[in-house]
Amino acid sequence: MAKPNLSPKIHLNKDNFESLLQERVNNEISKYIINTNEIDESMRYALTNPGKRVRPLLAYLIGDVLNLNLNMLDGTASAIEIIHTYSLVHDDLPCMDDDDLRRGQPTLHVKYSESTAVLAGDAMASLAIDIILQDSCLSSDLKVELLQFLMKTIGPEGMILGQIQDISFETTDVSEEQIIKMNELKTGALVEFSMLAPVIIAGEDTKQWGKIAKRVGITFQLIDDLLDIQETEEKLGKAAKKDKKKNKKNYPICFGVDKTRDKIKEYQNEVEVLISEMNLSEHPISIYINKLFARQK
Repeated sequence: MAKPNLSPKIHLNKDNFESLLQERVNNEISKYIINTNEIDESMRYALTNPGKRVRPLLAYLIGDVLNLNLNMLDGTASAIEIIHTYSLVHDDLPCMDDDDLRRGQPTLHVKYSESTAVLAGDAMASLAIDIILQDSCLSSDLKVELLQFLMKTIGPEGMILGQIQDISFETTDVSEEQIIKMNELKTGALVEFSMLAPVIIAGEDTKQWGKIAKRVGITFQLIDDLLDIQETEEKLGKAAKKDKKKNKKNYPICFGVDKTRDKIKEYQNEVEVLISEMNLSEHPISIYINKLFARQK
């Protein structure tokens, strides 16, 4: 395999990292979608819908901690965002959460059709896998390791299991432990992959980062659930207060806002300790995680 052409390392700081990395994600994703048919057009619509790019940003920031050239992460970061977008497209379908608005714009099945949304989601999942397979910056062994991890993350033992639990819990009583586990699967698992993929690529030990990633992933969903019952549709860019209407069993609905805030604070404190132990309290990764935690304020 030819040696990949790596650009000079980008220096991130607390003032520039978010805009630089969001632009990088957008530019990378645009390389993979060519408007030649309706599926391409619908994928482009979903992928260019303005999002925060949280998961690829986490991957890039941890790559920066590990002194990886960000070219080594471009393919994986793009694949992560494409997988996340596919999950949203399917989650919005009438047979799932039946949402008409996503990121302030009509959902894909509203813009096009339900069948187009199903197929576009399938196409995005396939595209993400192919992007990693074709990544000239990664060795064959790394590609296999990453794809095995990704398939476990989004498959029947990961994200998809969490999604079916989210639906089935609507008609049954569930425990606190079950809700936390559901959050870990349907949202936390892909956040964990995003944070651990660069660690794997760098050949580093995933144990400490794994602890951080698990807490960040679950907390991200807890905050989303809290925002759903507190914020307006205009601020969220999607339907508000929909979980209660659909009899969803999320943490704030079942255990209240105060207990949810306590749980978020508990995880936040644990992450701050772990980050501090790694001497990263001033690094952009710490700043960004704290920003994600602060969304409920």
